[in-house]
Amino acid sequence: MNLKKLFFVLGLLFCFQAVSAQAYMVLRKKGTTRRYEYRVGNYIVYKQKGESDFFTDRITDFADSTVVLENNIITLDQIEVVNVSNAFSNRSPLLRSAEDVLPVAGYGLLAIDLFNNSVIEGNPFTFDTGTTATSAALVLTGYSLKWMRRKKVDLTNPKFEAFIIGSF
Repeated sequence: MNLKKLFFVLGLLFCFQAVSAQAYMVLRKKGTTRRYEYRVGNYIVYKQKGESDFFTDRITDFADSTVVLENNIITLDQIEVVNVSNAFSNRSPLLRSAEDVLPVAGYGLLAIDLFNNSVIEGNPFTFDTGTTATSAALVLTGYSLKWMRRKKVDLTNPKFEAFIIGSF
């Protein structure tokens, strides 16, 4: 009985020998907790040093300080700017969802008030000042949250750093 357990455990070890921690790339501003992560399979939008255009490519692997992409192999030193608007971030989920939900809520409130005022109550087609101000505040808050979010990380700036975490 103990021999069966031993062979079972050894079989599991041989089967899962190739399983290891997944490597990922981290972009962050030094001295802060905000970070942007890229894993294998994610798309990255970057600009290489000496180039004027941004390139979009899928990450296939990481090595020491090298990012292996579908159509390119680059080191972290060759990356000048990274567009982080679609990267995974440790930003608050409340802020991430608020920049999408608040404008929709503002437009929806205005539409519901117009429908209620003109169709249900039979009044002429007019905007209520209180509802218009409230919906404008919701829309402007949502769009300002989206506008204030960082969209690009300039790695030539010494305040920012990029590194790869994981086993190789």
